[in-house]
Amino acid sequence: MTSTEQRAGVAGRPEILDRPSLARVVWSWSGTRALVAVVALFAISPLIAAGSVGPTAIVSMLPFAALTAIVAVGQTLVIQQGGLDLSIPGAVTLGALIVAKFGGEADWGLQTAIVVAIVGTSLFGLLSGIVVAVFGLPPLVVTIAVNALMVGAVQAISSGFGAQTTPELSGFALSRVWGIPVLVFFAVGIVLVTHLVLKGTRLGRRFELVGENPRSAYNIGVATRGYRIAAYWLATALAAAGGVLLAGLLRSPTLTAGDDYLLASIAAVVLGGTALTGGRGSVVGTALGALFLAQLSQLVQTFTQATAVQNIVQALIIGVGIVVQLQLGGNTARLRSLVRRDKSRPPAPTTR
Repeated sequence: MTSTEQRAGVAGRPEILDRPSLARVVWSWSGTRALVAVVALFAISPLIAAGSVGPTAIVSMLPFAALTAIVAVGQTLVIQQGGLDLSIPGAVTLGALIVAKFGGEADWGLQTAIVVAIVGTSLFGLLSGIVVAVFGLPPLVVTIAVNALMVGAVQAISSGFGAQTTPELSGFALSRVWGIPVLVFFAVGIVLVTHLVLKGTRLGRRFELVGENPRSAYNIGVATRGYRIAAYWLATALAAAGGVLLAGLLRSPTLTAGDDYLLASIAAVVLGGTALTGGRGSVVGTALGALFLAQLSQLVQTFTQATAVQNIVQALIIGVGIVVQLQLGGNTARLRSLVRRDKSRPPAPTTR
């Protein structure tokens, strides 16, 4: 049978369509470019700096990659809803400060401090989500304001002085299982659970639909505002959880400990293939993006310790990612909505 007969059909048989090749399926996955970037970076790292991919170097890099991945998963959820969370630095710092200052037995105890650090800080994310989803204010303005609130809370709680975390939390954050840092298992668990929920459940599919086309989701009866509020709430909770683990890793977190995670979280999401215009994304790709950034940072540190250079590299990744996505997608309306009142929200509140 010729290819023409296959397409036209023979004797009334339905048209036979060519199945997509394995290469096409793999390349269509949004995290493919992150995987390619990670493999290429690890391949050229030893050529640039000998020992940069040795066992000691990798083990020292993985905890920071894990923390970036945890925070970036939350950022992914917000970006999938067409938003952007700029309150990440305040959430990470506040979570780290609460557990460090009140985790001692003479205060709240470690377990209580961890719960308060994550749940209490997440309420700021709940506030961001409500203001963005219900009142339609631009995410950039709202999350900057909420970040200022958390920075104020940090200053009020600390009185300008840092705190030292408990030996128990520090020992846990620095521990290893089978030679692998325990923080890596935390990050992998969060990434896998989030991925399975988004891709394998009805709840996750609705979440992605709300991000991709909120008006269509609203028209079929999906509670769009609830999903958007949940995205900001979960993002802040994950940032606070990252702050708790960061406090254990650093032992004495500074009052600006979360500042390094804003650009890194956005860069990991962009590199992981999630479109800044909202909709579908890949938390697995985001995790690969976090691994890429951590290894790249370690490689840059072999030449210079300047944080500015690392920030420039991350900013370039974000800029290139935005340009590529705009060229491929051609949709600038959702990006513009980040900095002005959101007019794509449903016209009436939903009670479903």
